[in-house]
Amino acid sequence: MGTYARVLWRRLRLQVLAWCFPLWLLVAVTPPAYERVYPSMRTRELLVNGMREMPGTRLLYGVLPKPGRIGQLVQWETGTYLLICVSLMAVLLTCRAMRADEDDGLVELQLAVGIGRWVPFVAPVVVSWGAIAMLALGVGVILTGLTHLVAELTVPGAWTLAGSVANAGWAFIALSA
Repeated sequence: MGTYARVLWRRLRLQVLAWCFPLWLLVAVTPPAYERVYPSMRTRELLVNGMREMPGTRLLYGVLPKPGRIGQLVQWETGTYLLICVSLMAVLLTCRAMRADEDDGLVELQLAVGIGRWVPFVAPVVVSWGAIAMLALGVGVILTGLTHLVAELTVPGAWTLAGSVANAGWAFIALSA
């Protein structure tokens, strides 16, 4: 299985990076932008109250927790985009890894050379799980690094968001596999 997983990773690495880099960039630029636009809790008070009162915003994102620290805003808004994108990434990557090989006849070729019966199923799932883990690890590292620049970010909050990203991605991989 190891050889097939390495070959599959080599084939999918550009697609994985094409998903990861923009999401990492989103995570990297959002907290400093919030701090620049809303530098104090007083300036964020109107934003937080407005977001809590708008029914459409509550429907899309849920209720913004008070007091509205930058970490809460990042997890509330950027976290929503991350979870949607990681779910799409998981489904598309898993389907690409599993179904495209079936359509191209690679699964029959692999079975003909004597690899295990479960390898065409397990290897794409493992590669997809690894890609989601790489994305989540990057989110955690970026937000941890930003705790030195943005005072209201915390390391536990950074890794909580990273864990949420990983769990959502892995759940969608399991559903699509």
